[in-house]
Amino acid sequence: MRLRLTFIREEERISLPIHHNEILQGIVYNHLDPQLAEQIHTRGIKDPESHRGLKLFTFSRLLSAKKPILEREKKKITFSFPLTWIVASPIKEFIISLYNNLIRHQTIYIPSTDSSKKQVLQINHIWLTPSPVFKQPVLVETLSPITVYRTVEKNGKPLTYYFSPLEPEFNELILLNLQRKYRTLTGKNIPIDNAYIKPVKVANRENIIYFKNTIIKGWSGIFEISLPEELFPIAFSCGLGAKNSQGFGCIGIWRGRL
Repeated sequence: MRLRLTFIREEERISLPIHHNEILQGIVYNHLDPQLAEQIHTRGIKDPESHRGLKLFTFSRLLSAKKPILEREKKKITFSFPLTWIVASPIKEFIISLYNNLIRHQTIYIPSTDSSKKQVLQINHIWLTPSPVFKQPVLVETLSPITVYRTVEKNGKPLTYYFSPLEPEFNELILLNLQRKYRTLTGKNIPIDNAYIKPVKVANRENIIYFKNTIIKGWSGIFEISLPEELFPIAFSCGLGAKNSQGFGCIGIWRGRL
């Protein structure tokens, strides 16, 4: 399930730190029922095989018809209204809680880049959208970058290596990750032998994003995916790749021309 929101305000623009995924994640947690927010944030839902707790939600970057203005020297990015934002999760309780609390408040307060005063985002519309109808293969676009990585040891220290879409591990790890998400939700395993994700039109370089002072590298663009019918909605409700709850891997059906 997915929530689609549009934001407006009296001013035509709003400025945020360039790296603002933490702010967007905070909007999610602050608008969940407290007990649910605590459960997802601290424990997640446990994968019966790896015993890892998965948070199982994702969100898009802020989407605008106008290209945002990036000011690196001021460490800020300016968006034009209206803005669209998508939050997705396969957990019905999560979506209902978020929807009800956002409807109740209507107004969201976020930090300002220029002063200690809060900026106001007014919710103009909010609606539920179902996962796309199953089809394979299908072209998708990234609504937030996809990140895929593996942690290895080098000189006795952990090193995080981020894979590009041109490396075979990119496809392999995304599929294993989807398989794990499905197992966490259903308790069942599903074969992924004939599934794939491959780049069709991707950016020349990775997106580099700081989240709580940690560097995360991800890729944006258009991909072709072919998945088992059971995994198809998981890709859209949980996201592709890793770190989905930090604002990575949110996708939508590509409806443009290549």
